[in-house]
Amino acid sequence: MKKIIAIALSAAVLALGLVGCGSQESSKAYNLNDIVTAVESANPIANPRDVDDNFITLDMLLTKDNIEEYAGKVSNDQADSALIVAVKAVEGKGDAVKTEMEAYKTSISTGGLYAEFADKEAAAKDARIVQQGDYVVMVVANTNGADYSAIDTALDEALK
Repeated sequence: MKKIIAIALSAAVLALGLVGCGSQESSKAYNLNDIVTAVESANPIANPRDVDDNFITLDMLLTKDNIEEYAGKVSNDQADSALIVAVKAVEGKGDAVKTEMEAYKTSISTGGLYAEFADKEAAAKDARIVQQGDYVVMVVANTNGADYSAIDTALDEALK
């Protein structure tokens, strides 16, 4: 009887230990609008418009079924490259969203999309895509002198 109790207690302690080792990174919740606002302070967007379903699915080619929610702003000024998109992916789909964002980054930085605006293409080449669990954020600096080191700091602070 004592052996059974000892084994049961050992199993319970082991189960509690495994639960305690779970990743806190993926369980933290972020406010997407707060992320966008924090990054926008380092990367002002000229003539901003909110990112909408059309932009997410038709411009960025993100799979809507992988996205739980999103927020973002993009410049409505053709000569400005500024973009901030924060996505909360469906649980376990963060990597898929990041991969699609990387494809979008490639398309805007090497596809000749901005051929008449070399400074936009240069900013897009250095775009940041940061993942924290199921949260993924993409930032393209504006062409009015935004500094990626300031953007990196804003991203780090917003995703603490």
